[in-house]
Amino acid sequence: MLKILTRVYGKGSAIRPYVRTSAYIFRQCSNWESGIEKSVVTSKEFKNPFAQKTTTATENDHVESPALLSLNEKERRLKVLQLEVDIANQEGRRVPSLDFFNDEHWETVLTLPSKSARMKYYGFLWQVEMKKQAKQRKKEERAVATQERLDKLREERENNEHIIYGLGHVSMFLRIYDSTINHWMNHRLIRAMQFSPKLVLDCSYDEYMTKREAENAAKQLMLCFADNRSHDDPFDLHYCNVNLNTPCMQKLQRYIPTMLNIDFPMNVHQKCFTEIFPKENIVYLTPHCRTDLVEYNHDDVYVVGAMVDTVNNEPLSLAKAKRLGLRMARLPLDNYLQWGAGSGKSLTLNQMIKILLDLKQTGDWMTALRHVPRRKLLDTQMESDRTKRFLTKRANQFTVHLDRVMKEDESEERPNVRSHKKNMEFNLSTWGSKRKQNQRS
Repeated sequence: MLKILTRVYGKGSAIRPYVRTSAYIFRQCSNWESGIEKSVVTSKEFKNPFAQKTTTATENDHVESPALLSLNEKERRLKVLQLEVDIANQEGRRVPSLDFFNDEHWETVLTLPSKSARMKYYGFLWQVEMKKQAKQRKKEERAVATQERLDKLREERENNEHIIYGLGHVSMFLRIYDSTINHWMNHRLIRAMQFSPKLVLDCSYDEYMTKREAENAAKQLMLCFADNRSHDDPFDLHYCNVNLNTPCMQKLQRYIPTMLNIDFPMNVHQKCFTEIFPKENIVYLTPHCRTDLVEYNHDDVYVVGAMVDTVNNEPLSLAKAKRLGLRMARLPLDNYLQWGAGSGKSLTLNQMIKILLDLKQTGDWMTALRHVPRRKLLDTQMESDRTKRFLTKRANQFTVHLDRVMKEDESEERPNVRSHKKNMEFNLSTWGSKRKQNQRS
């Protein structure tokens, strides 16, 4: 260290105090490193003394951990390390400035066993500091560029004597912010709570779903709320039998953090829907029953089971409706749709909400069932094209077969060219003699 400083700064008297300070820091760091190296010889891998209050040692050795140092000794070492960092930073090394260090950084530096480890850590902190400075510099440059652009626009407006039309200028349109749209949709939901029909989502099937199914159910419940909120004539939507400790409801709270707020238009009940609405008005929609829903009744309260049953296909909603003594119905999907081969007839919760919303508004099943995914239905145009291609292929095969038969009939009518050899006797001695002669020649 002394030789390096002498080589860099020369032998002048002005740098002697700096050289003495550097030599002192070098000796102090070397002594401290040697003491730490002696303490870690007994263990092969380094252990953080801040994570463990006691360290392993033999009976004859006494290990002094930095965590167990006295306050004066710790302050002395911190001063030595601060001088080391300051000198390395002034020498132009990849070491951050002293202002960048905090208490956590110094505690980490105290646990490092050697100077090379400290320099690596200093290099890491220097990279972090450079990234922060670059980010701040870019931010200031963008602010300056934005201010220049605004000043230029302001100057152009002052020099222009004509009216400027467009966004941000004179316009006949009023700008509507996202917060205004949110307030308007929430107000529409509050109005629906007073005048619109009721729709219930039964959230009591968490114990029958796997973790993945519960997460999918939470996402579908969130989409149900969003689709109902964005509709022109929304339902008064109620989430019943809610247990906030289940995975489905915890995931739903991540999707809608304000769902339990008093001023948020979302009805969340821990009670059963039979305790909120009269039983004679409740209709449980389940695909396992045999009664079709013919038309929508605005006086009834329809209940949809909030369950994703990709694994468990048991008729749980049917059993619950029978146990509660409720009316049941299913959507008349088979009467209006042609299902494709291998496609399931199950629908998601948000698709059910969309179907019921359009059915309530129009009363037409064909309009309401347009929300069923097209991939589940039979494409009549594609099926007709496939049938046409199949018939064309079969006709071509029949034509080729018929041509082959006609050719065989024509060949039978022709005279046989080798018919004069039919009555000739076979002579083994002369057979193949002409072929052998041709090969020799």
